[in-house]
Parts: sequence; structure tokens; C-alpha cells
Amino acid sequence: MTQQAPDKREFFRLKFTTPLDFKSYDTSVKESPKKTGKGSSQNISQSGVLFQTESAPPKLSSILWMNLDMRTLKICQEIESRALILNNGVLGRVVRVEEDPSSNTYDVGVVFLKNTDKENRIVKEIEQDLSKQ
Repeated sequence: MTQQAPDKREFFRLKFTTPLDFKSYDTSVKESPKKTGKGSSQNISQSGVLFQTESAPPKLSSILWMNLDMRTLKICQEIESRALILNNGVLGRVVRVEEDPSSNTYDVGVVFLKNTDKENRIVKEIEQDLSKQ
């Protein structure tokens, strides 16, 4: 009999499936190129979201702006009070990218950026980019 590893998640995850649009900002280069994509959220918690995409996934450690239905965020007031929300979307950092070869999709795990990250240089650049839309 195999022993299952304990779940290290800090917050309860709520199964939640809805379409989302995202814009990816690569933080590893000076001029952060933007990539857009579409996906479908799988679950959400106070600290992050897991979504699936069929297109090329964002890079690990990149910053995403995700257009999540703000009514969805009302489900968990903690998300709204802690997460960095800009232009009706939430910012997060990609912490996991996993390919599912059987379905040609990618699972992307994102941890939400916090309001305290608002003064970060890349966040300010993203805010400027989003204000141009």
C-alpha cells in the first residue's frame, strides 16, 4: 500500500470552471513581451487559480493578467481584499506549468499577487500597458 503525500496547500480550493482570457508578461527580459491566450479555470482559492489552456502556456515565473469574472471573485472576499486587481482582472505569477499529452492541454498554476506588490516595477509597467486599452 502506498502512502499519499500530505496536501501542502494553505487554502481550500473551490472547484470552479469558467472561461478566462489572460495576458502574459515575461519578467526575464527587460522589455516584457506580451502574449495573450485563452483558458478555462479549474479551481480557485484565496491564494491562486489553476487553469487549463490549449495554446502555448505562459512561462514559469511570468506575470499574468487574468480576466476573471469579478462576480466570481466575490465568492471569496479574501481574494478581493488581498489580490492585486487591475482593469477588472487579477495579477498573478505562474508557479506551475504541466503538460497533459493525452488531451494536448497545459495545466497552469498561478499564485495571486498581493496589493503590497503594487509598487513593483513590472507591476507598474503592466498597469501602464493595461491603461492603454
